[in-house]
Amino acid sequence: MHPVYVLFGTESGNAQGLAKRAGEALTQAGLTPKIVDMMDFAPKNMTDLRRLLVITSTYGNGDPPSNAEELHGFLMRKCPALPELVFSVCGLGDTTYDRFAQCGKDFDRRLEELGARRILGREDCDVDYDGPFESWLAKVVPLLRGLDSVGAPVTSPATLPPSQRVDPPGTRRNPLLARITVNRSLHRDGATKDTRHIELSLGTSGVRYELGDSIGIWPTNDPALVADVLRLAKLEGAARVKIGADELPLEAALSTKLELVQADVRLAERALGPLASDARQAVLADRHVTDLLAEAKAAFSPDELVSLLRPMAPRQYSIASSLLAHPGEAHLTVTVVRYDLRGRPRAGVASSQLADRAPIGTEIPVFVHSNPNFRLVGPDRPIVMIGPGTGIAPFRAFLEERRATGSKAKAWLFFGSRNRATDFLYEDDLRGFEKDGTLTRLDVAFSRDQGDKVYVQHRMLEARRELYGYIEEGATVYVCGDAHHMAVDVHAALLEIVSSEAGVSREAARSRLEQLAQAGRYQKDVY
Repeated sequence: MHPVYVLFGTESGNAQGLAKRAGEALTQAGLTPKIVDMMDFAPKNMTDLRRLLVITSTYGNGDPPSNAEELHGFLMRKCPALPELVFSVCGLGDTTYDRFAQCGKDFDRRLEELGARRILGREDCDVDYDGPFESWLAKVVPLLRGLDSVGAPVTSPATLPPSQRVDPPGTRRNPLLARITVNRSLHRDGATKDTRHIELSLGTSGVRYELGDSIGIWPTNDPALVADVLRLAKLEGAARVKIGADELPLEAALSTKLELVQADVRLAERALGPLASDARQAVLADRHVTDLLAEAKAAFSPDELVSLLRPMAPRQYSIASSLLAHPGEAHLTVTVVRYDLRGRPRAGVASSQLADRAPIGTEIPVFVHSNPNFRLVGPDRPIVMIGPGTGIAPFRAFLEERRATGSKAKAWLFFGSRNRATDFLYEDDLRGFEKDGTLTRLDVAFSRDQGDKVYVQHRMLEARRELYGYIEEGATVYVCGDAHHMAVDVHAALLEIVSSEAGVSREAARSRLEQLAQAGRYQKDVY
């Protein structure tokens, strides 16, 4: 019996979690699964596979996640024919992007072009992926189990019911009610931002996390926004609607089950008429749900409105604490999102709830989101941490852990924010880590304290010789924060540092950084 390979491509860990669930279902069906991170899979071995499930997310507007880039590129350009392979693909994505679940579509199309046989049609999952994934898994497992000796699928498979297992507390499908015990500002008077230090009590649940993990919060929409949606849609909150298998009042569905900020393209076209593909992103960026409801000319039924809204997605925040330092607690670093759009003030769903509608003692549903690709190395290994803004969160946890374990290894932190006087997040904690030797070196960049803006990558380049020395001594480099600008600029700085200090070409420096990443010595938690 051929093993069933489950290859996953992931940026934030969701696809990895689903791959694990697929492996459990395959094992229960008497099959032999092999769950493999695409980064750890040698592309040349594709020709050895006979049964394959691909579970992959998409990064941004259509790109493969970082751990899938090599395999994706090999399949697109170099892979030989795969006539003996049977496969199915489950893609994760976000329908607000034009190239929704594009990486999954790429794998599905290319495998077919290479002669592989699709055992079940591709499943494209939006942000609320549990239901579609379970449906796909319930169909594909019996098909794999029914393959005959030459690999042909049976014609009329019975489907398995969706998983009936009860997930442990503190997981996405069975969140834990955590109580807010601390909610304080990390800024001083005069700051132009609002960043909160939130402490959650996990009680006696026994829920645990590892350094580098995040907490997912299932938020509740602002009641004033819910009222606006009902008013603009001309609907009553008591009307009954169905969300999956649940029937509940429309007001309750709008409060906790549906997104009321980011609109779906279907609602945009219902309100404005058909949109060209190149216009969709601009329309969705410029209008929230209430804006589109105000522009819609025809009335909505309760069920139609629900069908045109996106499902509520959890918001994830890096954990800023160590369980050794704070047993039974999880600390978060949350910047409150506030902005104006079309002349009206707007706010982030979860961050504004934490800031404005969740006083001390409030219980909120949370779960631990594992991030196995962002882990603190052993206490005897040097580390370099690069985390401007809220990217400081996991590094506060790293340093707490190192203090608790008595680590004497070198630790270097690059932190950046707007102004030293108002925005030096966790300054007292960091000075304490410096004083007791937990933090060997702290370099800071406050972008608006001088005429020319200075960021963490500039501080890295100023210290290039010492930083390269850390890398040569075996340090692991960690980067946390903004993916679109900061992480790109930090990577470019590292390329320049390795190239200049090692005296090698940019291509050789790029290869060196790739080797460090593969060895777990260059880790990113970016968003």
